[in-house]
Amino acid sequence: MEKEKILQLSQIVALVIMLLAEILLGVIVLIINMLPNEYVAILIAALVAVAAGIALFMFIKVKSNIAQWRRITSGVLAFVLACGCLVVTKLGWDAYSFVNNVTGDVSPTLSTYVLVLNENAAKTLEDTKDYKYGAIEGYDEEHTQQLLNIVKEKTGDKIQLTYYKQASVMVDALYAGEMDALIMNGASISLLIENEAYADLLSKVRLLYTHSLEGVKEEDENKGEKTDLTQSPFVFYISGSDTRSKKLVVSRSDVNILAVVHPKTKQILLVNTPRDYYVPNPAGNGKLDKLTHCGIYGVSCSAKALADLYGINVDRYAKINFSGFEALIDAIGGITIYSDYSFNTEEGYIQKGENHLDGKHALAFARERYNVSGGDNTRGQNQMKVIKAVVEKLSGSSALITGYADILKSLEGMLDTDLTSEQISALVKMQLTDNAPWDIQSFAVTGKGAYGETYSAPGEELYVMHPNELTVEQAKHLIKKVMDGELLTDKDLVMWKAES
Repeated sequence: MEKEKILQLSQIVALVIMLLAEILLGVIVLIINMLPNEYVAILIAALVAVAAGIALFMFIKVKSNIAQWRRITSGVLAFVLACGCLVVTKLGWDAYSFVNNVTGDVSPTLSTYVLVLNENAAKTLEDTKDYKYGAIEGYDEEHTQQLLNIVKEKTGDKIQLTYYKQASVMVDALYAGEMDALIMNGASISLLIENEAYADLLSKVRLLYTHSLEGVKEEDENKGEKTDLTQSPFVFYISGSDTRSKKLVVSRSDVNILAVVHPKTKQILLVNTPRDYYVPNPAGNGKLDKLTHCGIYGVSCSAKALADLYGINVDRYAKINFSGFEALIDAIGGITIYSDYSFNTEEGYIQKGENHLDGKHALAFARERYNVSGGDNTRGQNQMKVIKAVVEKLSGSSALITGYADILKSLEGMLDTDLTSEQISALVKMQLTDNAPWDIQSFAVTGKGAYGETYSAPGEELYVMHPNELTVEQAKHLIKKVMDGELLTDKDLVMWKAES
């Protein structure tokens, strides 16, 4: 009799756990709001039906000789269903957490620093009274002046200030003892340490003081959380960071691709802009700079530079670094790319025709510009091929489902976007609802190489690419056609006129 009571109690416990697991799963499904309504209805109906079936099987009266077998079987079924619901709930919660972690404000914190040599005795700004300070002339004047005002306040305006035209010359003066302290912002430091002669700068200096100002987002009705991206066309900026760290940091934008998306016509136009394009830098009040340098001031700065170049609104943007890019492709089982050329990369040989590439080789394919004809222009075209292959793999196969956990893990800490969680959920729900294929077209603007001074590296002549205005105008034309709901043809994508 005691054994019978224990068995009955076990049945009830298993049934309660099963019901709680089903309720928890239903709540998570409703919270993440990514499944089409009919899918949700089917899921809930199935859970209720299975739960009712197990409960009936558990408690209906049967002959005594099979009662014990029935109770054990029903208890096991209830436990298995509960475990299944908890596993799916965990996957759903991971997706919900991931979306909330990567969405939101991706504006950077703009920082300007007071630097001194490691052996300098100063511990605070007050200790720098009568110091010789250096700053870069005509560069980041607003933040430089803000920090100078703080320094003067702390030292009673007892400093000597010298302006330099080049950051490298200023740092040399610090090394030589001609300066006691320097004022530099993070962008200037980031560019300087890429120079082999100054690669060890951060090991020789201390950041005595940091002045930070949060990047201010421009108010734009197109960026409102209520914008329905499943109904209206939009422009999405994809920025590829040139870092390989396991988390995103402020850095140059090595990949600059606009995805013009029309959810009704199911067409995506990818527009590539070369990294060295010579464009006005919004952070420098319109002074000319390399597009890649804009990324140092934040992804929103790069997005604004591209918006100004093409005369459009860039509605949303995302940033991913090279490590995340590589891991994502591995998580979906690699991609197949058609190469127009045979060429070598740092990771191996790419043959003309189809190539199935893992993350490492896909990244090498997308980065190579020295062993391909066309240089940076061809690299941009190859980058768009990779993006197209990833989109097609995710939307046209089971890769998203089978590689779900690995995909989330691969992008952890290496992706940021200002899409809202609601917009991501709506886009996923839209794709699951119609499961329609996307027509993905691509176009790359071109230019002519030259040397010029840039806002981010004043006083230095760097390689830049002057825009081919004809291709920029053609890109504007293509963007407008997609935004207006017109389908692009092969004729649209042919260059209007060959470059000279």
